[in-house]
Amino acid sequence: MAEELIEGNTPEIGTELDVAAKFWGKELALENGEELPEEDNQLEPESESEEEVELEEADSEEVQEEEYEELEEEEEPEEKLFEVKSDGESKQVTLQELKDNWSKGQNYTQKSQGLSEERKAFDQELAESRQMREQAISILENAQAQTQPEQHDDAYWQNLKDTDPMQWMIERDALREAEMQTMKDQQQLEQLKYQKDAERQAELGKFVESQHGELKKLIPEWDNTELADAEKKLVIEYGKKVGFTEDELDNAYDARAVATMRKAALYDQLTEKRKGLKPVARKSMKAGSQSGEPSKLKAGKAAARLKKSGHIDDAAGVFFNMIRSK
Repeated sequence: MAEELIEGNTPEIGTELDVAAKFWGKELALENGEELPEEDNQLEPESESEEEVELEEADSEEVQEEEYEELEEEEEPEEKLFEVKSDGESKQVTLQELKDNWSKGQNYTQKSQGLSEERKAFDQELAESRQMREQAISILENAQAQTQPEQHDDAYWQNLKDTDPMQWMIERDALREAEMQTMKDQQQLEQLKYQKDAERQAELGKFVESQHGELKKLIPEWDNTELADAEKKLVIEYGKKVGFTEDELDNAYDARAVATMRKAALYDQLTEKRKGLKPVARKSMKAGSQSGEPSKLKAGKAAARLKKSGHIDDAAGVFFNMIRSK
């Protein structure tokens, strides 16, 4: 004990002795069956562990960080909105959205321009290809006409074989080569013409389809199948009447020409029917008297009937009343 005091390992000697004495006093009292005073029975509260302290400090730091973030969010200014119109509707968008949409529009414009340039290049290549094909067809046709192998009868070949077998073999080989070349040229010519006809038919099909749509716009009445069939027959008959051939009528694909021909055919039909109408002789009337129905009233009724029915006979009645009223 003296060495410990000298070395200074227990600076608070009185405190440790008091604690030890108190501890042994409690132990002796318990062995003797004595009751401990209430103060000794009460346990001293356990000190908080270091882990609990650390958890509390961590929770405190998290709360401080959340409060700091909330303050930052509150301090950030609201982004300005701009009103724009899209498809007839007004919308509120931010500046960044405007920039993004403008960038998309620029990309679309660039892509459209690129596609347009590619289309022009494709059309140019197609035109050049067709021009080269036309030149090839012309060359093959000219070669076919100019390089026909010379034809000899059987007597010539037999005589040549008997008199000059070597020359006979040379000419026969040359004839075979010429015939083979002519056959190849003919095959190439037919192939080029077939391609040309196929392209022409494809273009014609597209044109006919487009004109069919235009015809519906020019003659909406032809949505009625029965009326369309009847008027088409009328147009064909009128076309033959004025001098068109069957082939010309079959190849009448232009919607404008068909609509014009229809109007002419209907007018011709109206004129023919008007010729068959018998004019009613006017009765002589005394001065101051009036007919049963004024001419203007008749014309008005006829026009009303035409507007209601749309029939060609009612149209003839309108024109007839117009003529009579003059």
